[in-house]
Amino acid sequence: MHADGAFRVSPVNTRTELHDGYDWPVPFTLIDSTLRKTLFTAGTVTTIDGFLRIAEQLAAAGVRHESLNVDWTGGTTPPERQLELVRAVGSRDLGFSLNVFADTLLPLGGPAPPVGMRETAELLVELGADTLAPGLVPALDADARARRLDGLEALFDVACDLGAGVTVTVAQVGLRDLDEMLPAVNRAIELGALRIDLMDSVSSLGPEAMKAFVREFRDRLAAPVPLTMHTHDDFGLATACTLAAATAGASPDVAAGGVSYRCGFAAMEEVVLALETLYGVRTGVDLSALTRLARTVAEESGLPIPPLKPVVGRYAYLRHMPRDVAAALRDGPTAFPPSSCVAPEMVGGRLEWVWDSLGTDDMAAALAQSLGERLTGEEAAAVRRALDAAVAEIEHYPRWLEPERAAETAAQTIADLRRQEKVAFNVTHAAVEAGVQVFDELDMRRATELAYECCAWAPWADRLCTGRPYRTWTALDEAARTGLANLQEDSLTTLVDKHPPIGAEDLATTFSSLEQSSLAASPMLLRELAHLNAAYRTRFGFTYLVAAEGRTAADLVANMRRRMKNPKPKELSVSRAQLATIVHTRLRRTLTALTREL
Repeated sequence: MHADGAFRVSPVNTRTELHDGYDWPVPFTLIDSTLRKTLFTAGTVTTIDGFLRIAEQLAAAGVRHESLNVDWTGGTTPPERQLELVRAVGSRDLGFSLNVFADTLLPLGGPAPPVGMRETAELLVELGADTLAPGLVPALDADARARRLDGLEALFDVACDLGAGVTVTVAQVGLRDLDEMLPAVNRAIELGALRIDLMDSVSSLGPEAMKAFVREFRDRLAAPVPLTMHTHDDFGLATACTLAAATAGASPDVAAGGVSYRCGFAAMEEVVLALETLYGVRTGVDLSALTRLARTVAEESGLPIPPLKPVVGRYAYLRHMPRDVAAALRDGPTAFPPSSCVAPEMVGGRLEWVWDSLGTDDMAAALAQSLGERLTGEEAAAVRRALDAAVAEIEHYPRWLEPERAAETAAQTIADLRRQEKVAFNVTHAAVEAGVQVFDELDMRRATELAYECCAWAPWADRLCTGRPYRTWTALDEAARTGLANLQEDSLTTLVDKHPPIGAEDLATTFSSLEQSSLAASPMLLRELAHLNAAYRTRFGFTYLVAAEGRTAADLVANMRRRMKNPKPKELSVSRAQLATIVHTRLRRTLTALTREL
């Protein structure tokens, strides 16, 4: 089942045997609780103007029924914020009906409420309520049940006098006895209740139990009447339970972003999107408004959207896995099918990507291609290393590069690579082997000079030249490495100190100039290199040494930071290995040059 460019879900969802088991509410009457749930969420900072901005977006998205509360809770007056909100919303023509619950609309069977039914009803209608919502709470005894029925009749008379409708709210339905609830519910239906709003207030029903409950409840009603179901997310099942209730005949009660107290509420975006895509139910809600609506609630309330929130959380359409990012870079962010079931544009979102520690050479090549550059395999690897190095410098969440930073790093690295000094000759295996033959035949003085240029340690150069003839590169390389491996610590550090610091402006030797030619960098990076060079020497007592050829400044900054954490014995070992790599490369280049002198 799919809509081109919008969503793609399994055809199993459309099987006849599944749909034969659904009993969708008629009419499908989604009600919204975003405003009251935002108000009820602890610590939120929503102003009345903020509530109105949310209300306007709810109406624009297609919400046609909004529910609010005014609770006396045994006091002489309700909270002023509740009254302000009802007054502000009720005084405007927003295009939806306003249903207001009040705990003084119906006697609870205990002490007399602080304000009477008629006074409450008149206040709510004056504030702009279209329908009044009394709550049916458990009656303590037969006398209380009788008084509750009398109260219902009186309330319907008052509502009729005021020109208001009546809905009935039944809380804690999963924990109550149907035999206790239904007489009052059925009496309300006989009196003309427009809707019964059921609430599983503390998430007492699982999805299967929810479906069974709604079916039994409907079967025992005196007459058909619209039902809704209100679910919280204590087990992470609010959406599942709301959908289960809908398949059994109760319309959803939802809130944008799932905002509410405790663990949250059935999220509008999750419920609506699932109904539209998985079940094929038209909800009347504009799907493209869902992300904007959830973000508006977050902005006005100060309550951030959890990053992993389905549909509207940032991670919903955030890509970091190599294949997904490469596809987005090469084919564009709106390419279909997306890597999830839904294209982000369908819900008003957009695909984003970041570079984190899982980047690959192919990702780097795709990023370069998006910048108009085509890279060789080696260049892609260099760009990837630079990006990984930049990620490694980040110490806190989120440890990733945003697209702008990744593109800037990639572009700088590519520029550095393109500015590299071009080697005037190719170092090939054949050229190196031929160079060994020439080196074997040189006089001692010339051979020693060349060896010393590769490694400025006279005893090493002398021993290397004395060991001739080598005849093969393998034998020469082995002798060179053995000589370096036998260096004592003081000799090693003295030799390391003969190399210019990474990033130094005045490189004394041709080899050092060539090896560091890829380090063209911003002044900021060069200053960082200088700072780290000094810190490294303070910590270890010798110069930071690295085989720098082909590596970027950003790469080396990250490398130096990592190596600063090493204990000194380990760092000496790392430096010896880097020295061997440098000498290895210099020897091969020297031998190749010898063949060209012939």
